[in-house]
Amino acid sequence: MLRILCLMLFLPVAALAQSFPAPLSDTVSDYADLLPPEAEARVAQALQAARNETGVHIVLAVIGSQADYGGTGRFADFATAWFNAWGIGDATRNDGILILVAKEDREMRIALGRAYDVMWDGRAQRVVDTAMLPAFRNENYAKGLEDGAMLAIDQLARPFAAKAVVTEDSGFPEESPVPAVMEGVMAVLMGLGVVWAVFRRQFGAMVLRWKRCQNCGARSLRMVHEVTLEPGETTPGEAVDHRRCGSCGNDEPTVRILPSKADARAARASSSSSSGFGGGSSGGGGASGKW
Repeated sequence: MLRILCLMLFLPVAALAQSFPAPLSDTVSDYADLLPPEAEARVAQALQAARNETGVHIVLAVIGSQADYGGTGRFADFATAWFNAWGIGDATRNDGILILVAKEDREMRIALGRAYDVMWDGRAQRVVDTAMLPAFRNENYAKGLEDGAMLAIDQLARPFAAKAVVTEDSGFPEESPVPAVMEGVMAVLMGLGVVWAVFRRQFGAMVLRWKRCQNCGARSLRMVHEVTLEPGETTPGEAVDHRRCGSCGNDEPTVRILPSKADARAARASSSSSSGFGGGSSGGGGASGKW
């Protein structure tokens, strides 16, 4: 009885510990800088155009880890809380969509507004599985984010707004049949993936990346972000993402261009002048993925 009472007292404190940031725009909020400026502009423009066309508000948010914002539990619950904190979608229709991706957690969620029934969870899962996870597993985050946003527009927002008669699978490209043996192998691998995900969550930052170093084969990869040139008022900056091995020191750098301060301010000003957030809410529906 005492344990139950302590748990009841702790839960409100845990909920209050979450601290959600202010949105960078009402379309794309890339706190982890995974999208190059040109890709971010394309996604933002597509999401705004889709909102103008369908009325459905889709938001893409990219973070490092849910722990950065006080999240410690299930990622699905964290995404729902984020959705409701921002009030995504129309408050009457409750048709908003949040695509939340946490790079360091290697986990994502498409959170749906309360108006979507369970069939739409299945369609959201198809978006996750076909457009996003394959690219993320290849470390091609920009492609996965952009393709996922575009497919969400096409397979979620448009048919929902049109009240189209759809199933979980209708409208998606047909997949080739998988032999029964391969299905068994895939099931085992998925089971191992679940075990590994639980292990990573338990040990958090103590667990290094599971991939082996291409140079020495050690499992000691880590991602180090470095700003090599601070953005000027009108000149772009530069950042380098180092995929570095702690064992042999092998370094695989990826250079990113950072927008100038003036461009960043202009982008935020343009976003803030759009239609903003409408006070929608989510009851926990949606689809998740891990890589």
